[in-house]
Amino acid sequence: MEDMLSYAVKLTAGLVGVMAVLRILGKKEMAQITPLDFVYALILGSVIEEALYETTMPFYEMLFALGYWGLLIYVVEKSALKSQRFRRFAKGGPDLLINDGYLDPKVMKNNNMDVDEVKELLRLQGVFALRNVRYAILENSGQLSVMQYSENEPISRGEMKEDFRENELSYLFIDAGEIESKTLHNAGYDEEWLKRKIAEDTDYEFDDIYFAEWSKNEGFFIQGK
Repeated sequence: MEDMLSYAVKLTAGLVGVMAVLRILGKKEMAQITPLDFVYALILGSVIEEALYETTMPFYEMLFALGYWGLLIYVVEKSALKSQRFRRFAKGGPDLLINDGYLDPKVMKNNNMDVDEVKELLRLQGVFALRNVRYAILENSGQLSVMQYSENEPISRGEMKEDFRENELSYLFIDAGEIESKTLHNAGYDEEWLKRKIAEDTDYEFDDIYFAEWSKNEGFFIQGK
């Protein structure tokens, strides 16, 4: 009876720990879970498993392990929000796998991918030919975000005309008030260009911007702090 009560208490504490971790991670779908989030869950599961099957492990040690692990997760997540450099180190970032129709061998090598794996990810997005893809971004979750050439996309009522503009990739140049230097560099621009362009094309003060997305076709889409 005592063992059953111990199991019940530990399972309840484990459930509370899992709920706390989910609250820290925020409202993410499973498809959006990053490798770091997977490590969070893996170690949390190990702590709970050890507590259940190691009968010599006191209940307070389990509580300490859950509490300390939750604290570490909280510190990492908050640090990632405040520091762009730390966020890149801890969680990585999206990679431009296909750029203007061309596969990037360096990105494929860094992610241990071959062409068959790329084609598989494309098929999961409903795209069955590499020639139809203009841009493809390998997200942190391992999924592929795809932009096809305009001629391969379903036509909409607004596009039922002879002349149309080719799709262009949009770039997040400012995130949470910080300049995304890597994204800016990949797009072929620098901070001086960004500040000048924002001053010319918008009514926003640079220091008042929360995020700024830009594309060649549409220009800036900005939200203030």
